[in-house]
Amino acid sequence: MALVTDLLWGRIFNWLTIPAILIGLAVSFFLGGWNGLGSSFLGVIAAFVIYGALFAFRVMGAGDVKLLMAIGAWGGLKVSLQVALLGVLLGGAMAFVILLFKGRLPGFLRKIHASLLSFFVRELEFQPPKVDRKLTMPFGIPLAIAAIWVVTLHPFEKWGWLW
Repeated sequence: MALVTDLLWGRIFNWLTIPAILIGLAVSFFLGGWNGLGSSFLGVIAAFVIYGALFAFRVMGAGDVKLLMAIGAWGGLKVSLQVALLGVLLGGAMAFVILLFKGRLPGFLRKIHASLLSFFVRELEFQPPKVDRKLTMPFGIPLAIAAIWVVTLHPFEKWGWLW
């Protein structure tokens, strides 16, 4: 559902994410007691910390953060971390393709190069990369795909990464 709303309206709505978080916590407590609730709560907190930082840097929207928090509420810490990582990887690939097709990839790479150079060379004043608000993408799409991929196919176990 989040994939559809993000694609159609560019938003992941609170009416979807907030109940999903609360129901996920409740179901986790019902099925696993305090241990289940604890794992679920850790998944929510990890999602908030990881994607909340990206929100603070204006890299993604609040709906994306709350979507990962909902995923963490239902799947716990392990699923939350795996979806967060896979979501960023898929989102990066999606952004690369979008920049490539819009002809904006060379300019983007120049900005990243200048930013990294200014970060590592002490004589230069740091230049954070400027986010072009016209080039936003619906991050709910790679995040939803990552969640489905992690829950159904368990890619990290197959690849020997993380747990």
